[in-house]
Amino acid sequence: MFKWLFINRSIRTKIVWSSVLISLIPMLVLSLIFYQTSTRSLENTMVRSSDQNAEYLSGYLDQYFTNISSSALQIYGFARILNLMEHGANYNDADIINVRESINNYDLLIQNKNKDIIKIMIFGKNNVLEDSWSRAASYESILFDASIPHYKDMLDLPFQQSLMFTYKDVSLQQDFFVYSLSIYDPFYRTKFGSLVFYIQNKELTKMIEANNQSPNIIVLQNSDGEIFYQTNGNYSDSVPKYKVPGSESKNNPKAVSFIKKQDLLVSSSYLDNGNISLSIVYPNPELAHNRRNILVITVGTFVFVMLSILLLSILAQHYITRPIKQLGKAMRFVRNGNFNMTLQQNDYYRDDISELTRNFNFMTDTIQNLIEQKYEMQLRNKEAQILALQMQINPHFLFNTLQTIGGKAVLIGEYEIHEMCRALGDMFRYSFYEGNMESTIGHELTHVNNYLYIQQLRFEELLEVEFDVSTDLLDCSIIRFVMQPIIENVIIHALGKKAESQLRISVGVAREANSVLLTVRDNGPGIDISKLVALQSNLAHKSSEVFSGVSIGLKNVQERIRLVYGDPYGLAIDSKPGEGTTIRIQIPYKKRGDELCIK
Repeated sequence: MFKWLFINRSIRTKIVWSSVLISLIPMLVLSLIFYQTSTRSLENTMVRSSDQNAEYLSGYLDQYFTNISSSALQIYGFARILNLMEHGANYNDADIINVRESINNYDLLIQNKNKDIIKIMIFGKNNVLEDSWSRAASYESILFDASIPHYKDMLDLPFQQSLMFTYKDVSLQQDFFVYSLSIYDPFYRTKFGSLVFYIQNKELTKMIEANNQSPNIIVLQNSDGEIFYQTNGNYSDSVPKYKVPGSESKNNPKAVSFIKKQDLLVSSSYLDNGNISLSIVYPNPELAHNRRNILVITVGTFVFVMLSILLLSILAQHYITRPIKQLGKAMRFVRNGNFNMTLQQNDYYRDDISELTRNFNFMTDTIQNLIEQKYEMQLRNKEAQILALQMQINPHFLFNTLQTIGGKAVLIGEYEIHEMCRALGDMFRYSFYEGNMESTIGHELTHVNNYLYIQQLRFEELLEVEFDVSTDLLDCSIIRFVMQPIIENVIIHALGKKAESQLRISVGVAREANSVLLTVRDNGPGIDISKLVALQSNLAHKSSEVFSGVSIGLKNVQERIRLVYGDPYGLAIDSKPGEGTTIRIQIPYKKRGDELCIK
């Protein structure tokens, strides 16, 4: 905390924070003691009251749902009904009358034990409806089809697991609570069938809310974690999700656990042998109100004292801290790469701050000079490397040798070899004989055409090239070795890397205002987005190592263009995976021999 307040802060800020902390610490301690004492007292009172209410409500609801479950389990006392569920109805059996009597007795038992149940459905082992009973004729029209949630899985539940949910019946336009339980052989765990009970949702709501106290909120979830009842949707985010309970919580509905969330208490317990989770949310408006009052007092006092101290500090410290603030602002500019920042200094002052200002100005001037010297030295070193490489080969001997090879090839009818020697000779002549680094777009494209001619002889139909160049731009000035390294890079990285075997390269030259735009497009596989972003970032920023060995890659072409023409010019790369890559080279428009004017 103290490091955050004081480190990397101005002197003015440190003085202000020191005064504020000294003034506010005693007040904050007293406010914290009062806040904790009052809220702890309210929370303890709330927990005691909520614990009693939660135990009572949990026990009452568990008894209600347990009665429904026990009513369903009474079917184990009716062997004929179990036989009907397992084997289906046999109307040729003389015992069918006794089966019907057993069903009537079971229905009557359910009616007397649970007056809220309005419909009973008995399904067989193969999920076929064997019998149903309705408390009123209107309930016979309740649909049991795909419009009911859990229609497919409610009849095939695991052993000792029930499913409860609510839904709105489309035929009666009424909300119902549905209880489903699959009946199994308790010894062999084989399924007999399933029971489905219907209860009107309004009766369930009336029963639950009759035992609830406002503003408490009751939330019931089934074993799938679905909420099938809640008082209202408030505080839904504070209700914990259903989790499979342990054996202790599963068999003890009064095992209530509490969690605190802001100004709420949330109790959780399990009903009906762990098939239902009961959550009760207890809002505490009084606790929230007291917290807000204390917070308002604390924040108000803090703001008043801080503003008072801040005003006095600004009036008293402004003259002393202003030079330091200016120095800090200038350093931020330098950190962002602006080394042309110079501070005004008064020669009459000889204090510590004026000495810092003079040292800062000296530092920025020295750094700026070193950067310029480094880039100029790197450019000279690269030019020297290229010239040294050129001088390694005797041009006259090379051309004479190529002409001899070409002549021999013509004598034996190998005209392609002659053309290759001619193209290669022109490339060497372009590299060695011009004597300077400036050329024209026409000469640069001729050099590119010679290079592509040799590559087409090598790759034949795998490589296709087209040019779209305005003839009035052929005499425009350009530094040498701009296009050929880029096209070589395209062939290396795009040829044979796509299902479409032929690589098409389009070269275009057009004028845009006071600039010339050279474009190289290909239909290759494109560049991955992450690699493209890294490549664009690398080209956008100057590197401390502009050149590496004698290679002339995209980065070197970019830096050579910027060193000669300035930052507004250079390379731009755009690529889409699977569609190809486009490289645009922007240079200033200038006829050879004219003076270059860069804006």
